[in-house]
Amino acid sequence: MGTPCICKTTINRACRRSYLGSGVYDAVIKMVYLDQTKSNAVSFNVILQNSSGAELKEAFYIKSGDKKGNKTFYTGKDGVDRPLPGYAVANSMCVAATGQSLAKTMTTIEKKTIKIYNFDQAKEVPTERPVLMDLINKPIKLAVHQITEDKNKKNEAGQYVPSGETRTINECKFFGNTEGMTSEEITAGGEALVFDKWAEKNTGKVVDKTSKDSGGGSAAAIMGGTPAPAASSMFS
Repeated sequence: MGTPCICKTTINRACRRSYLGSGVYDAVIKMVYLDQTKSNAVSFNVILQNSSGAELKEAFYIKSGDKKGNKTFYTGKDGVDRPLPGYAVANSMCVAATGQSLAKTMTTIEKKTIKIYNFDQAKEVPTERPVLMDLINKPIKLAVHQITEDKNKKNEAGQYVPSGETRTINECKFFGNTEGMTSEEITAGGEALVFDKWAEKNTGKVVDKTSKDSGGGSAAAIMGGTPAPAASSMFS
């Protein structure tokens, strides 16, 4: 079993930095557990391991915090309710790995003691968290972006602003089964087309999410899949 991390800050502290280029990869799900913020937002934390042993650790937020009503969806300007971006990506993993929705997969939760980073103790400590057992050790295919983003720092007003330095992360965009079918293609019974189209446009590219203030340009256009929230991911 891998060693879970909760968020981008945790991962950057706890893991050796090494990144994959943008592309499509095969992996195995080593761990999936739930966590909760002080505002009661719920995160779906995953650890994936590719064929070379590198790990992808990422958190998708599947329920909003108190200020946004503790919901798994948001209402667009057109009045239509849509799943949170993190919920949509987590659901795509569940469908691809098990053929079941996120809601169905959540029924297999068991509390387990795993090691996660504790900020008060500044180290990983054994902690009890809900683990989605149906997902453990399932093979999966994933589309990964390599992203350059700002390193932020706290200013005198207590706000986080770009520091002028940048960092590189990996961000998983969507999942598929071992045959390369996305959750939408599995549900619709269609052909496996999305991964090839995404790979043709994105393989080897670096997405620039730096701000103009730190010398970067606008983010590159992202094709296909539901974008994940600005959360945590990194291969180590």
